[in-house]
Formats: sequence, C-alpha cells, structure tokens
Amino acid sequence: AMGCFSDVHRVATLFVLVAILLSTLAQNSGKKGTVSVVFEQQPVTDVVCSQRKALTDSELENIIATWIKTGNECAVGKPCRNAKNEADYKSLRARCEGPPRRSKEEHRALVTSVESALQAMNDQFTSLKSALESLDSEYDRQFQRVWGEIAKLQATLAYTSLGAGRIQQALFHQSSQARNIGYLVQRLAPWNAEELLAFAWNFPWSDMQPDVYDKVEAVVNSAQDPVLQAVLAIDIINAKNPKLAVKAQQATEYLKQLQASAVAGELSTIASLATRFPKHYAYLRQSLFQPAEGSKADAAALWTLSDLPVQLPTAEERLQRIEAILQPLLGDNGTIVADAEYFWPLAKLADELNRVPESDDQKAVVERLRNKFATHVSAKPLDYYQQLHSQLQSLKPTANTATPL
Repeated sequence: AMGCFSDVHRVATLFVLVAILLSTLAQNSGKKGTVSVVFEQQPVTDVVCSQRKALTDSELENIIATWIKTGNECAVGKPCRNAKNEADYKSLRARCEGPPRRSKEEHRALVTSVESALQAMNDQFTSLKSALESLDSEYDRQFQRVWGEIAKLQATLAYTSLGAGRIQQALFHQSSQARNIGYLVQRLAPWNAEELLAFAWNFPWSDMQPDVYDKVEAVVNSAQDPVLQAVLAIDIINAKNPKLAVKAQQATEYLKQLQASAVAGELSTIASLATRFPKHYAYLRQSLFQPAEGSKADAAALWTLSDLPVQLPTAEERLQRIEAILQPLLGDNGTIVADAEYFWPLAKLADELNRVPESDDQKAVVERLRNKFATHVSAKPLDYYQQLHSQLQSLKPTANTATPL
C-alpha cells in the first residue's frame, strides 16, 4: 500500500511541476494553444506566460494541494481522471493564451468605426480651427488697441510731465513709447522752452541727442529770448557729445557775439542770464571778462562792464561780478596794477563795491576786494578810487544846467 501511494505521489508531483513550469504560448510555432515547456525549475511565484503572471501564490498552492489529494485517491493501474483538475488545467491554458482573437469581420468593423471617428474629429477640428482663427484675430485687434491706448497715455504723461518741469518723469514716459521726440516737441509752445532745454540737457542717449537739440533749438528760436539762446549755446558746448561738434562750434561763435555785445554796452542779456540761470552765467563769466591770450584788458570794455554788477539781484552775485572784472587787472602780488587807463573803470567799481550791503556772510569777501585796490607801486586804496568817482560824478551836467550858447 505504501509503495502504491509513493508512486501516485511521484506522478502527481511530476504533473504539478509540469504545470508550474508552463511559460509562454508557442506563438512562434504557429500552433494555437501549444504550450512550450521550459525545463528549468523556478520558484512558484515566477510562473509566467506571455509576460503575464498566470497564477497568484495562493491559487498555485490550492491547485498543488488539490492535485496531490486527487492523485492519492486514484486507483492503482487505472486512468486517473478528475474534472476539477482538468478544469484547472484548461483555466491555466486560457490565462496564458489571453483574450480570444477577433475575427477579420470584427477587425474591419473596428477600422471602419475608427475611421468614422477620425473623420468626425477632423470635421469638428475644421470648425474649431476657424473659430480659433477668428478669436486670435480679435485678440490681436484688442491687443493692438490696448497698446495704442498705452502709447497715447505715455505720450500724454510725457507732455504733461515736461510742461510741469518734471524732467525725469518726462524722460521715462518718452522712452516708454515708440513715438520720436519730434512729436513731443511739436505739442509744446515757446513758453515751454526752458523745460525743453532741461529735457535736452538730461537726455541720456547721446546718439539721439543731436536730433533732440535740433527740435529744441527751433522752439527756443521761436521764443525770441536771447537769454534762452545763450543757455542753449552753453548747454551744447558743455554736453561734450562728439555728435554735437558742429553745433558746439556754432554755439561758441554765438557766445563771442554775446560777449562783443556786452562790451559794447548791451548788458541786459548777461544780467538776465545771471538772474534766471545763475549756473549758466557762472560758466559764461569765466570767459566774459578775460582778455584774449597775450593781450591786456581793454579799458573801454571794462568801463562798460563795470555797469553790470549793479544790475544783478543779490549781493553775492554783485561781489562775484566785481571780482571777475578785477581779475584781469591783478598783478603778481594779487593787487591791481598801477595803470592810469584803468582809473575810471576802477573808480566806478570802487563806488559799486561800497554800495554792496555788508552782511556777516559777505564781510570777508568785501574786505578781500578792498585790499586788491592797493597797488605795490603807489598805495591807492579803495578810498582813493571812490573819491575819484565822486569827483567824476560832480563833473556831469545836471538837468537844470543851461546849455551855453
């Protein structure tokens, strides 16, 4: 009995091992349902076929237990057929084979269905594409309109900022728009010339600055204000922009003409420049009273220029002007040279110096200028020139003096 059981057990175990080692369908053999047996013992958890795991660990253990049990129950020497075992075997084959193949008719129907779906999708895409193109066109139109409004707003802000003297804001808004500087300048009147001069001076793009000055120069000329023309000339010279070289030469000639007019007695432009644009006048005064290199100061010109200090608005500017006129007449020791031809302009300057109000801030400057009147040749202090001026004034005819026949 024990021998019979041992034989049955070996047969069942062999059958189980065959089932466990089923691997993949023999698709390359062309025979449907043929099972390839790989004679390589593997763990029960690795039973696969067609890259799919055929059984779970629990299912495999149940099948093995069932086959061993039914094998032990089979009669010796008789066929051992068990419906449950056959069902498990067929189930294992079915799992390895996968789902049943479709027929050609089903494939054709499926292809037809896919083609119909693709055509329907294409029809919908055509209408959708047309709608998208229309939407894109509308978006572009709205986008361009918004940018156009932004450009108009930037232009308005540049115009109002410049008109209000907010130069940095005007530069920012001007740089944020595509319109050129000519559009901005054309909107401004001649009374905005001062703001335009500041705008051109602070313009940061040197390659475009000549064009800006062309536009600003037209506005300045239309304002017919010689003071603004002087400011324009001084700015162009001090811009140090190589692209403004031609304009700088023209500006230099203009300042020479202005200096000649001042020497001839036309001091109103110089006086107004000192009042309205003191920084620009500070540049001009460096050259206004200086004689040409290698020549001495002209006494007649100094007589005319000595009328300028009294026209200036502040004591500080009047003292600066007196000192600038005296500068060409100073000797090596810092005092005025003893030259008789300068006595009359010096007398006028001495009188003007005494008329300057002496505040605590100006006291030291006045005293320093007084000391310049004492020469090293003959001591002629300020009082000497002041008395000379008084005598000169007394010689002028009065309105009540009869004209001799």
